[in-house]
Amino acid sequence: MPTGPSSPSGPLLLFTACVAFLCLLVLHGLGQPVGPAHGLLLGWFALITLALHLWQEPAMRRDPKGFARRFMAGLSIKMLLSLLVALMLLLREPKEARLALGILFAGLYLAYLAFSTVRLTSQARKLPRP
Repeated sequence: MPTGPSSPSGPLLLFTACVAFLCLLVLHGLGQPVGPAHGLLLGWFALITLALHLWQEPAMRRDPKGFARRFMAGLSIKMLLSLLVALMLLLREPKEARLALGILFAGLYLAYLAFSTVRLTSQARKLPRP
């Protein structure tokens, strides 16, 4: 995994730690037990986001039009695979825990979408203009 000032791994790790802490606080406040499915969702979003950034960010510097295609493809890939992961986890959970897990899924999806948008926008602003 590449590291350095332009690598997405450091900011993503920090963001994931903050989101994990926030999720623990919310679940505890709602009286919901924290189970493996919660950790799997958090890990899934961190890994898929890292993989997509490692794939998308080099294209931003080389080929802006290719980056736009990768960005749109990444959004589609992330949505479809995430829905499959959520469906598998929701079917394994007891009925009384499904609502909380579904809400957590939606919140994590939106949080990591916001992270990606902010990260990629800030990286694009650093590029030299033609």
